[in-house]
Amino acid sequence: MTSFEDDAETPLRVEPVFKQINDMATNDAIFQVDVGNVTINGMRYLQTNQQQRFTTSGWYATMGYALPAAIGAQAEFPDRQVWSISGDGGFAMVMQDILTQVKYHMPIINVVLTNESLGFIEAEQDDTKQPHSGVDLIDADYGAAATALGAEGYTVHTLDELKDAFAKAANRKGPVVIDVKISDLRPIPVEQLVLDPKTQDPAAVAEFVKKYHAESLIPLRQLLEDAGE
Repeated sequence: MTSFEDDAETPLRVEPVFKQINDMATNDAIFQVDVGNVTINGMRYLQTNQQQRFTTSGWYATMGYALPAAIGAQAEFPDRQVWSISGDGGFAMVMQDILTQVKYHMPIINVVLTNESLGFIEAEQDDTKQPHSGVDLIDADYGAAATALGAEGYTVHTLDELKDAFAKAANRKGPVVIDVKISDLRPIPVEQLVLDPKTQDPAAVAEFVKKYHAESLIPLRQLLEDAGE
């Protein structure tokens, strides 16, 4: 089984990033999540409770939503912990608003998941059998850019760097930007979750598990059988 805690694995997968977010989040944290693959991963991996809040722009698919939404949330709730979680595509559209966070000393934690792609659009092009067009992004050091704008900035390539950046972010005085270089792996498509070898071709199941590193997923049939249903 692939380990999500393997420091030798670079670029990083998203799972350890969200683990760090969950471990650091306060009981009343507000998560502002951008549009794209980050929306899917946020829905799947953020372990929210009834006191926390999670918003995104799912209906309008507005890239660049998270960072300004976090500013609004921090202005309304100055005593609560606020996160913006973005892909590099959405963050690049609005990153100048880090200046607003700096100006008003907002201790927002901005996490950027950099995969050098508009991943959600790339997946749509794959599903509709189109060639990739207009989805590739160049890499940038968003941690260094954030530092130049007056925030605390960190650029992360490894698990050790990830843990170190989050440990330092816990003691922030103002806004922090953590730019995490992640792999361009598509989130597992729900419509392709054909993992039950009793109803699907076992070879197809094995191929799916290998492609999406889905060894830890348990078929619904097995869960029901284990529960005595």
